[in-house]
Amino acid sequence: MSLHPIFSLTVILKKSPSRFKLKKIVLSSNTSWSIFNFRLELIKYLSKTYHIEIIAPQDQYTIKLRNMGFVVHEINMASSSIAPLKDLDTIFGYFMLLNKLKPDYYLGFTAKPNIYGGFVAGCLGCKVINNIAGLGRTFSSPSFLQNLMQLLYRFGLSKSNHVFFQNKDDLTLFKRNRLLKNVNCSVLPGSGVNIERFHCKKITVNPHENKNVNIQFTFLFSARLLIEKGIREYISAAVKLKAIYPWCLFQVLGKHDGTASELPKEELDAACNEGVIEYLGTTDDVVSVLHRTDCFVLPSFYREGVPRSLLEAGSCGLPLITTDSVGCRETVVNGINGFLVEPRNSEALFEAMKNMVEMSSDERNSMGLASRDYIVANFSESLVLEKYSHILME
Repeated sequence: MSLHPIFSLTVILKKSPSRFKLKKIVLSSNTSWSIFNFRLELIKYLSKTYHIEIIAPQDQYTIKLRNMGFVVHEINMASSSIAPLKDLDTIFGYFMLLNKLKPDYYLGFTAKPNIYGGFVAGCLGCKVINNIAGLGRTFSSPSFLQNLMQLLYRFGLSKSNHVFFQNKDDLTLFKRNRLLKNVNCSVLPGSGVNIERFHCKKITVNPHENKNVNIQFTFLFSARLLIEKGIREYISAAVKLKAIYPWCLFQVLGKHDGTASELPKEELDAACNEGVIEYLGTTDDVVSVLHRTDCFVLPSFYREGVPRSLLEAGSCGLPLITTDSVGCRETVVNGINGFLVEPRNSEALFEAMKNMVEMSSDERNSMGLASRDYIVANFSESLVLEKYSHILME
């Protein structure tokens, strides 16, 4: 007498459960916030095939990830670049957690999870996949700190199976400085963008365009308010442009913690009080803000990966103005879907923003649609997911 198929499967599972056990992936970043905002679609996608757990310092997004059903393990991690005693505690924390969790794969994001977590995971026999999402101010100019970070990367990535970069400039730098030894590497299309969530805004035409009637024109700067993100250049250009076109609105969206690397609060308050900019703070509903915007501006001279904010704005069908610098230049074909300007040049930024205001609605709409097409073709999140799937299956 033959067994029922379901009963047969149950017997097989009981006899050899390890054959059907999902492989485990541990992802780690320097904040739960960054995982929630930049890696959520990746972990949702991978959780269909793998058992996913997360290692990150605790913040307000830790509970959000747990409420979504993900296991989050907290770890102590200093926010500064190098903090020897705290970094030793971080390394020990990674060893204790990874030795207990015994993942099949370790996916690292941001510097310390890549360097410390990746090295420990590799020593414990995990397959390690790193993601170098920009190098920040440390690699902007030669210094002792840069030399130290290069040494740490050379050491930390030595156990990696694959290293993803988000732009060709960073990959070239690591190869030129011999930071990768017998490690496979490739370039991802940034962090990717969810082209369905960040859908194209409704295209409109100014009905009064030929009647000398002016309607509000909105620029948006969206980033953490770091000096290197170009916030001062944006404010300077806004002052000049508002003197010519007072109906222009200059919005600023992003976190401001008041750290030394950010725009001083008194400067931010002065620009707001003088009516130059409107500070929006932070939001979890970026799409609605983007859909009320006419042009997106990010004059960064920070060593970016590929700024997620530019990808999101382009996916929403906005013309882009950004700098001809590492990471940023990847998102703009100059004159087609926006303008590239010289880094740290507020006058060049002003001219580009002025050109944008003086364009006809049809010209701007064409640029915006070109942004949408370019981002969909080159930076769709599906492209990132496919690359991770391919590497994990090797």
